[in-house]
Amino acid sequence: MEFFQDAPARANRFQTDPVFRSAFRRYVPELMQRRSQPALGGATVAAWLESLGELAATRWPELAARAEASPPTLTRHDPWGRRIDRIEVAPEWTQLVEEGRAAGVVTLPYDGSLGRHGRILQFLALDLFMPVSATADCPLSMTDAAARVLLSESRELAARFVPRLTARSDGMTSGQWMTEREGGSDVGRTSTIAKRHPDGTWTLHGTKWFTSATTADLALVLARPEGAGEGSRGLWLFCVELRNADGSWNGISVRRLKDKLGTKALPTAELDLDGTIAIPVGDGGGVRRIAAMLNITRVHAAFGGIAALGDGLGLVRSYAASREAFGRPLRDLPLHRRWIAEQTARYEAASALGYHAADLLGASEHGEAPHELARVVIPLAKLFCARVGTDGASQIIESFGGAGYVEDTGIPRLLRDVHVNCIWEGTTSVMALDVLRALRAPGALEAVIDDIRRLIAPHRDERALDEAVVAVDDAAAILEKALEVPDEAEARRLAWGLAETLALALVIDAAARDLREHGDARASISARLLAARPLLAAQPTTTSADEALLAFGSPG
Repeated sequence: MEFFQDAPARANRFQTDPVFRSAFRRYVPELMQRRSQPALGGATVAAWLESLGELAATRWPELAARAEASPPTLTRHDPWGRRIDRIEVAPEWTQLVEEGRAAGVVTLPYDGSLGRHGRILQFLALDLFMPVSATADCPLSMTDAAARVLLSESRELAARFVPRLTARSDGMTSGQWMTEREGGSDVGRTSTIAKRHPDGTWTLHGTKWFTSATTADLALVLARPEGAGEGSRGLWLFCVELRNADGSWNGISVRRLKDKLGTKALPTAELDLDGTIAIPVGDGGGVRRIAAMLNITRVHAAFGGIAALGDGLGLVRSYAASREAFGRPLRDLPLHRRWIAEQTARYEAASALGYHAADLLGASEHGEAPHELARVVIPLAKLFCARVGTDGASQIIESFGGAGYVEDTGIPRLLRDVHVNCIWEGTTSVMALDVLRALRAPGALEAVIDDIRRLIAPHRDERALDEAVVAVDDAAAILEKALEVPDEAEARRLAWGLAETLALALVIDAAARDLREHGDARASISARLLAARPLLAAQPTTTSADEALLAFGSPG
């Protein structure tokens, strides 16, 4: 009889993913779990997540596969030669954007009935939606962030746009345009000019080199007013409607669509702005104002890594049950079982840190948590979760052998799409430097170290967690001293060590709760595996000249 391997099957992660369920139990108050919620259409949180989990296992992956097979196209001219720059996307991608919106992934943080818990519910939904959405979550993340900036910075613009930005249907989407040829993360090199006209209106002139969600309705844009100073301090933030009332572009032309490694269904373009009508968001301070946008989209990027791991490990477990090697299912091979356990522990750590960041974001928005703690933890979570997700996705592909490298299995898309989260909103190095900047604020370092010690303090006498508690204690003491006057060259090592330490402290706290309240030892096993490896890499013994010689072939 001819053999054909069964494909790995997606299951409803709300039912089958214990890491996801642990986050649900920990961050959604018990009464909210049990009572119907008007913000969720009268469903309980559990029933709502159950329904989203079913969509993520069935409908959304099918739409995503069709969207990925029909990437965006650009038509520059109509049949009679007029410049139109029409971008067309797959209807399935547009449908995914709308279904994500209907699920509440933009609306929930702005529903007053939910308070700080709106952020947790949002990211529980995104955890299910992201890996099977063909990156339809991208415009929704920027729409979320734009709504928050307008609410904070401009009563007039908020009244005009936020109701539609946060609507569940018939809504608007927003982009975020920062990147230029001269500098990506170095926004101080922005060369787009803002001109103020005698009638008080403003127009923008320049090129934006990397703009995602180019079919959005709005964009928040950094530009330098004529005569303003150099560097980031001279930048202002502007709100732009992409289209005029007649549907034509608002002084915008499309140079080309980007041919990217992944996120194939998402339209990303280079744009020229030539007389683009814009409205200032406040008066100056553009980088400070857009930082509030980045604060939110960085949490979205962190969850891109978390969600990819959760989805990918579900496929790995399904495959391990049906694929045989050397006369046994993969799940029965000790080496493969150990590898899945280790990857699950890393997923547990990323999930713990990501949900902590989401909770702090919601709490800080409602004045229930110190801003300086969220300001450190959010870039820390983005740095850690995006990189762990990408590294894990690479190993997940490898675990499928040749099938994992074949495009029509759909498995390679996991790595191609998750990798962008290490780049969007700042690379790993940029995040590490941002963490060091955030730690310089008065009380910030103390707040983070206190947060770590607060998490482990109740669990010092729990035998199952002894080794993990000691590991966190030791690492926190070293980090507290090293971060008082950090060396920029050490930024990645120190930020990564801080992320590992905080993540393990969170896993310890979750493990103790799961053991005590549910008799579930799974997270305590994750804590032991995570503690078995150094939380903080050894300090290099090389000099700056050594590193220059190794990196570039010369000592200077």
